[in-house]
Amino acid sequence: MKRSLISAAVLSVVLCGAAAHAATDAGAHAATPPVVWDLKPLYADAQAWENERLSILAELPKLKALSGTLGQSAQKLRQGLDEISAVRRRLTRLQVYASLRADENIQVTENQARNQLADAAGNQFGEATSFVSTEVAALGADKVAAFEAQEPGLAPHKHALATMLRLAQHTLSASEEAVLAGVAEPLQQPQAIYSLLANADLPWPTVTLHGKKVVLDQEQYGAHRSDPDPKVRELVFKAFWPVFKAYERTLGAVYTANLRGTVFSAKVRHYPSSVAMAQGNDNIPDTVYRTLIEEAHAGLPTLHRYLALRGKMLNLKQPLYSDNYVPLAKPPRKYSVAEAEALTLEAVQPLGADYTSKLSSAFAAGWMHAVPQRGKRSGAYMNGAAYDVHPYLLMSFSGEYDSVSTLAHEWGHAMHSVLANGAQPYETADYSTFIAEIPSTANELLLTDHVLAHAKTREEKIFALSQELESLRGTFFRQAMFAEFELAAHEAVEKGEAVTGERLSKIYLDLLKRYNGDAQGVVHIDDLYGIEWAFIPHFYNDFYVYQYATCISAAAYFVEGIEKGDLAMRERYFNMLKAGSSADAYPLTREAGLDLATPAPYRALVRRMNQAMDQLEMLTKAP
Repeated sequence: MKRSLISAAVLSVVLCGAAAHAATDAGAHAATPPVVWDLKPLYADAQAWENERLSILAELPKLKALSGTLGQSAQKLRQGLDEISAVRRRLTRLQVYASLRADENIQVTENQARNQLADAAGNQFGEATSFVSTEVAALGADKVAAFEAQEPGLAPHKHALATMLRLAQHTLSASEEAVLAGVAEPLQQPQAIYSLLANADLPWPTVTLHGKKVVLDQEQYGAHRSDPDPKVRELVFKAFWPVFKAYERTLGAVYTANLRGTVFSAKVRHYPSSVAMAQGNDNIPDTVYRTLIEEAHAGLPTLHRYLALRGKMLNLKQPLYSDNYVPLAKPPRKYSVAEAEALTLEAVQPLGADYTSKLSSAFAAGWMHAVPQRGKRSGAYMNGAAYDVHPYLLMSFSGEYDSVSTLAHEWGHAMHSVLANGAQPYETADYSTFIAEIPSTANELLLTDHVLAHAKTREEKIFALSQELESLRGTFFRQAMFAEFELAAHEAVEKGEAVTGERLSKIYLDLLKRYNGDAQGVVHIDDLYGIEWAFIPHFYNDFYVYQYATCISAAAYFVEGIEKGDLAMRERYFNMLKAGSSADAYPLTREAGLDLATPAPYRALVRRMNQAMDQLEMLTKAP
């Protein structure tokens, strides 16, 4: 499985009261940190990559020839699974290089072609090995257990075998599985089309902001939507969103094709719904998804309280949607990458010396592409699939405090991969996205708590509290709204309803108004902004975004205990991260001490948000 953890580019903004000394205490590497990744540890050059691709393709007929042999003996099962795993290990490394090169500049045709070849190799691998689940299901639980007892070498494959047996009712015949593997590439095309359209081909407008002409693409929209001047913010919104609106029909057709592909896959695999299929692979109860949405609804008064407080602090008679991103307190300056790394190291000290030492070394090792440039993929992510090398991270570091937070977030992902790879063999070093967003959002919360703890002045405290509140809004409520939109869109297709770009915009607009309190007069939402769904690339990773909301709730639970010095909790936290995919994700979180299928963690997060507002209101009261 490819580990590509796509994260929101803007989640929170942070500042450390001890910023001046933080920039000088991070180690010698902080003076000139790398801002462009070094891909040579993957392959020396493009020709070396191509040679490996051809070598992998030559192995596929051998893997296909294993069909019919896995059930002959315990030794045959181990041998077959080991051979398949060895090729998959090489394949994921091949895919990492291709995708990283492609994302550096989406406009470079050669890199896009290489990425397509890597995807094609992955699909051919899937076709060649499509028999595995069928053969394991045919063996049955008793025979697999007997084989595992006879052959200790099957230990790295134990959880994968258990998962295949659990999913046997959704596994088709060998020929049918081969057909489904063959259609994987066509089903991936909507995401590829969207990426090219949204990142490279949309006709971005040129606007004049503060006397300078700016091409208002996605990166510049992110940079200017938080402008302190409300007229500039509104201009940015009014210029940016009509571009997406003009392509509403096309973007709707592309996303609906993605939805129909997902619904098709769920139907042929005999799942009751798309969300059940998405949850089924990781054995996560359906109640987790639906409890999240119910608790987000229950917490809307808290969200509306925060949005109203924002409007009051910004002296706005009627807050608009374009006002949602402006900071409540003016940051004193911008940060360099070195300062952001130093601040992150200081903030994660509660996680222990071993963690901070590993993180400090990784900062200096050329794992991250942070420089903004035209054509670069928008957003931020960590890709940890190259097990034999190290994780790679992409972001566009702007120097703003949201970039500091994004850096801390993505390195939380990277350290998760470091910990899992160090504790697990390749076969179980991967991990579910259900857990993946916990260490990244935990790093963000540690960062915001560190800011507040070291604030020296009233203004710094206001800034720290406002950034914590914005993180909770953006990562819990906004992602829960996204999750509700995804569920509604998939269910519409499942019911056989007509789904167009206009219909998708209506679904999204209704949610946007509800979450922002439009009817209550909290934030006015212009109908134009219903097109915002087309801006969210995460929707092409079906039922992914809800895990930001569940994970920040889990992160809040862990951070609270770890900051209080609960070493037993810290040990459980790291054990969960080190476990990789050696067990199902939901039981791993329960072993660590929380149940995300119950209201408790979400209500705890809402309480945290109310407590932060209590402090902020006290600080901003007129004397």
